[in-house]
Amino acid sequence: MRMKTRSAVLLSLLILASLMLSACSPTAPAASPAQPEAAEATTSGGVLTIGLGSEPETLDPGDAVYVQEQFVLISLFDSLLSMAPDTTLHPGLASAWAANDDYTEFTFTLREDVTFHDGAPFTAAAVKASFDHIVSDDVLESGGKTLLVDHQYTATEVVDDYTAVVKFAASYPTFLRDAARQWLSISSPTALETYGTEYGRNPVGTGPFRFVKWDAQSQVVLERNPDYAWAPEFASHQGPALLDQVIFRFLPEAATRVTAFETGEILVASEPPALDAIALSEAGEGVLETFAQPGIPAIMMINTEKAPTDDVNVRKAMILSLNQEEFVQTAFQQLGLPSYSVLSPTTWSFDEEAANLYRHNAEEAARLLAESGWTDSDGDGILDKDGEKLTIDYITSPIWEEAFNELLAGYLTQAGFDVQMRAMDDAGIAAEGAAGNYNMLYIYWTRADPSPLRILFHSDNIDGGAAYTRFRNAELDSALADGDTQTDEAVREQDYVTAQRIIMENALVLPMFTVNTSYLNASAVQNFTFDVEGYPWIYDISVSQ
Repeated sequence: MRMKTRSAVLLSLLILASLMLSACSPTAPAASPAQPEAAEATTSGGVLTIGLGSEPETLDPGDAVYVQEQFVLISLFDSLLSMAPDTTLHPGLASAWAANDDYTEFTFTLREDVTFHDGAPFTAAAVKASFDHIVSDDVLESGGKTLLVDHQYTATEVVDDYTAVVKFAASYPTFLRDAARQWLSISSPTALETYGTEYGRNPVGTGPFRFVKWDAQSQVVLERNPDYAWAPEFASHQGPALLDQVIFRFLPEAATRVTAFETGEILVASEPPALDAIALSEAGEGVLETFAQPGIPAIMMINTEKAPTDDVNVRKAMILSLNQEEFVQTAFQQLGLPSYSVLSPTTWSFDEEAANLYRHNAEEAARLLAESGWTDSDGDGILDKDGEKLTIDYITSPIWEEAFNELLAGYLTQAGFDVQMRAMDDAGIAAEGAAGNYNMLYIYWTRADPSPLRILFHSDNIDGGAAYTRFRNAELDSALADGDTQTDEAVREQDYVTAQRIIMENALVLPMFTVNTSYLNASAVQNFTFDVEGYPWIYDISVSQ
């Protein structure tokens, strides 16, 4: 039987190249493009229950960083701009926008018919309050803070109630794209002031759903915003959301999510085990939806300051030890997409030369290790040198890496590495990562642009940031810094090509697979679609009665 699945690989290099031009256009007219054709009749009402593998740490968009947070935020908040699945920019809370010539000032004309969930009107003061909050001391580290601080946000000027000018000290040619992200969505100024440090547990936005409650270690509940009348023009309907309520259940074990799906406790299971999801889909007991995400694929960031991975030969041997095609087939079956570089192939500026530097080669891996003095002196299968084993300290999160961490360790062990896995939660990994206490750790970053490379690899971000390879190289820093502010697209593309080649030539990462987000849905779930980064667009979903 043919598997019931719709591949939602929405991005291609050609489309992304056009994105680079359209999203950086300095002006956009207030007039809206043609409206989409009317959607087929859908059922209004019902409750959608979704099983998530991890609980959010916050629902303050300005303080958020993790995938599970963005999953919820997309339904609670709106951003100044909206990005369609085809990567074109559209009005959001702003009806028109313009950038100055050097992309340091962005003027937004705001909608005048929007209200927050607490009844407060949306005005330019809310834009200022939200962005000022993100860069304040109240937010220690977040996706939004990184975006604004790295580009030297200086202020938001409130020209009048419905005109805001966002200002930066450095050129920020990708700001219009980022202004469509959940991390820079707009919060109620009243709620920010009222709740203070507890705002992350009491979020108030303008989105299609309102926050109801958060039961720790159990669920987050949202309800339809009946006043919602400002959906993006590319949505399949206008007006309030179709669902009455959305419940996000926290079910850390993948097997538990599948069981909950089979019993009807949840209608959507996020990241189900591949074998179970395929079997249920083939049996007609579920619909499998997938999305190959752009940006940084699933990689192991290798610490270049801690022995033995301070040796480039050891790092190269790690890459050569992994058979990516076999690895993804074993871990994810036909859902697996092998990756060989630091950018996924669907990301603008992806460089084939960097991606072709390594393929599985056990003999070459052994040669490189022997060249660095690693031998199996006692015949136990683990290499050693000067009385020390070739040990890899692997800090791992079972929630995110359950499907592959043991398998990855097996490939490295077969090559002679002594892999010591230390399982911990996100907070533990963040603490160890900041201290440099690891040889490798897992990361991926979904984004339709290569700009996260600066956050992950510029040496400015080694101390207190996310540059977990801890690699210092002036040429790499220069390419990443210029790529982040360069307005000439050809020059910017070459910056990122240079960066990819330096990263891979120095074996800073162990590429594994392109993250192919998957959801197992009940047949009652209708019009399940993805946004541009692979998050379910819940606003348009309905549940058949």
